[in-house]
Amino acid sequence: MHIPDGFLDPKVSVGMMSVAGAALAFCFAKVKEVVTALVPAEALATAGQGAGNLSGRLRRVLTPAGEKLIYKMGMVASLIFAAQMFNFPINSGTSGHLIGGVFASVILGPFAGAIVVAIVLTVQMLFFADGGILAIGANIFNMAVIASFGCYYIYYWLKKYLPEWFSVAVAAWASVVLASFACAVELGGGVIIPAMVKVHAVIGIAEALITLALVNIFRTMRKGEE
Repeated sequence: MHIPDGFLDPKVSVGMMSVAGAALAFCFAKVKEVVTALVPAEALATAGQGAGNLSGRLRRVLTPAGEKLIYKMGMVASLIFAAQMFNFPINSGTSGHLIGGVFASVILGPFAGAIVVAIVLTVQMLFFADGGILAIGANIFNMAVIASFGCYYIYYWLKKYLPEWFSVAVAAWASVVLASFACAVELGGGVIIPAMVKVHAVIGIAEALITLALVNIFRTMRKGEE
């Protein structure tokens, strides 16, 4: 689903970069609120700086909870990156691989989850030529904004009424289908949409199963560390 360069209209590329950039800026702002806290500058005064000179000022510092979230973001990014290295065959020579958007958002929340997927996509683009530079906005929008941020709320709503494992599975499946639909629209729509969605509806089943496995593995790992 990684769109390479040369497949998108330049106007679409620029537009999707703007949309993806705005969405990520919003997510970064939300995560910043979680991982940092405002404290009086007097508490941070050093030997060479008098506390009196800092009176009334506030400084934003990383919190212990923030450190834990950043650590978890690194772990999730590593797991997604490793899992995406494995392709699984579908049919007629096509194959699929994990997006990991719902896995990231279930573990980290929608804002941090979207950031992690965007970082993975950027690394893949820069070092593995997986997705084009000019198409990075569309790829981030499809797989980080829609498949991670957006589909988190499918999971969030479903788990109020259904078992969590089923909610995770449905959201993961939907993340692939919705991301493929957006990708097809960006590429030109028409006959592309049914072809893309049909194949990715099958890939979504694998996404659901792998996501369930990764969520269980991660939670087991975390329990073992506590």
